[in-house]
Amino acid sequence: MFPELKFSEAQILDYCDSVTPEAVEVSLAKDRCDYFDLLNLISPAAAVYIAAMRKRSTLARRRYYGKTVSVYAPLYISNTCVNSCKYCDFNIHHRAERKILTLDEIRREGEAVRKNGIDSLLIVAGEDPKHMTVDFLCEAGRMLRKIFSYLALEVAPQDEAGYRELFAAGYDGVTCFQETYDPNLYRELHPAGPKGDYTYRVWTQQRAGKAGFRTLGMAFLLGLAPWRSEAASLAAHAIYLMRECFQSKIQFAFPRITPVSDGFQPGHPVGDAELEQMMLAFRIVFPECCMTVSTREAPEFRDRIVRSCADNMSAGSRVTPGGYAVLADRDVAQFTLNDSRSPAAVYDAIRRNGQEVVFKNWDSRIGL
Repeated sequence: MFPELKFSEAQILDYCDSVTPEAVEVSLAKDRCDYFDLLNLISPAAAVYIAAMRKRSTLARRRYYGKTVSVYAPLYISNTCVNSCKYCDFNIHHRAERKILTLDEIRREGEAVRKNGIDSLLIVAGEDPKHMTVDFLCEAGRMLRKIFSYLALEVAPQDEAGYRELFAAGYDGVTCFQETYDPNLYRELHPAGPKGDYTYRVWTQQRAGKAGFRTLGMAFLLGLAPWRSEAASLAAHAIYLMRECFQSKIQFAFPRITPVSDGFQPGHPVGDAELEQMMLAFRIVFPECCMTVSTREAPEFRDRIVRSCADNMSAGSRVTPGGYAVLADRDVAQFTLNDSRSPAAVYDAIRRNGQEVVFKNWDSRIGL
């Protein structure tokens, strides 16, 4: 569980199992919900209230985000990694062609993404401290900031000094998946490599927030552990960050495990109904926070969930280094895409929902 959460996994799960329909109805009737309302809304008893939760979540989403959907693209600049995560195809022991993009290749990839109208870019790289240094990432950031209005990072966790350099180089957001909040399971799934340090990883967003980053992305990987206890930890983590890094904005994601080459099977798979219940609950309890829906999900689910709770989605994603322009998806990918639509097709689906596509909603250099 999240280290600052004063309840055990057993206590959280016992509480969820004891929630009554009446308690769910009370939570849905509140103007402002708290942590225990989140537990009520992710409980088994709430599963029959999905229609009511959709209605409440849609109202919360519209209050803070209107009928807009922000779009972004991930740009993978490396698939080399020194970790041995059992659930990831970047695992150092997997035999596959690896690639580290040069600055010129990164520029070409960025230009290819920008041609699709996208103005928000997430830079992703395997954890490879020899090649993915702060200096290299800063060089890439300064170059890409000339093309994009908003840059975010999903790379190896850095110390606060490193994040200060990256923020100064033009990055505004940091995303870090905790993978699982269960420290024992975490150690089992990360047998070798620097990622095995649970404590360092769990405080990543706090270091980034103190360094000035405006958006702090967070998630656990759905399927590794029971989703209700993981969701309880994610919520507690978010509440902690909202207090400690109050100048930053929280961005939730809910990525499910997709197939990897060695056949890893999640011990606690999460179905569509459970995923929707969790996302609706988080939108109701955290109405002002950002929420992303991944290309790990099927088009039908993504198009539906951006109407009721998610406000941010990727379009035309490629999850290999060079996938947009340089190498055309030859190399190993981090995960399997379930939504392979073109950016234009994603935009069209958003508009058919009666929503507006937002390409740019932030610029830290207005007037310069």
